[in-house]
Amino acid sequence: MDSQNKAVKIAEKVFKKLKLEPGVSEKEVARWIRKQLKLEGARKEAFRIIVASGRRSAKPHGFASTKRLRPGEIVMVDFGALFKGFRSDITRTYVLGKPTVKQKRIYRILKTAQRAAIRKIKEGIGGQQVDNAARSVIEKAGYGKNFIHSTGHGVGRKVHEPPKLSRKSKSFLKAGQVVTVEPGIYIKGWGGMRIEDMVLVTKRGHKLLTRVPK
Repeated sequence: MDSQNKAVKIAEKVFKKLKLEPGVSEKEVARWIRKQLKLEGARKEAFRIIVASGRRSAKPHGFASTKRLRPGEIVMVDFGALFKGFRSDITRTYVLGKPTVKQKRIYRILKTAQRAAIRKIKEGIGGQQVDNAARSVIEKAGYGKNFIHSTGHGVGRKVHEPPKLSRKSKSFLKAGQVVTVEPGIYIKGWGGMRIEDMVLVTKRGHKLLTRVPK
């Protein structure tokens, strides 16, 4: 657990230093992240870094491209650190400048959905129940069809491990497991947003491992 906590802390330090400015390319941002992870003590990035801006943010796995960031755009950044065999996985979504009413609304929906899912987490709960807690919030807000992946997954030595937090999951959470909770809304031609945090399952409930500001 100590090594995974360190992987979390390394990624958080890089997130806190991250500065996104118009004119910089997604690939330049990804290169900077990669360098900073190593400077903070990571062996390397935990997985291929995602930096997706503007309309490209509607791709859940929008790996960094040559596209340059522009004022007013959404920028979704997803990365983690690999430290002594353990990985972290965190996503934050930003807006370059003053957010629009729609951007604010969708972000609030995701925060509410994520909180609902995290509250469900404890030993013995089904992955399907955790997924449903987040999905219900998004569906009630009218964006059910835009939440196109599962709510989360286990993360440890691999970036995707059991248990699954999904509609069809047959997994039940066990104390000591670390899972991600990452609801997202993706609208083609507009953009997408995702918030992802890591949560430790405990016998009585859960512990939020990621504290980097949203």
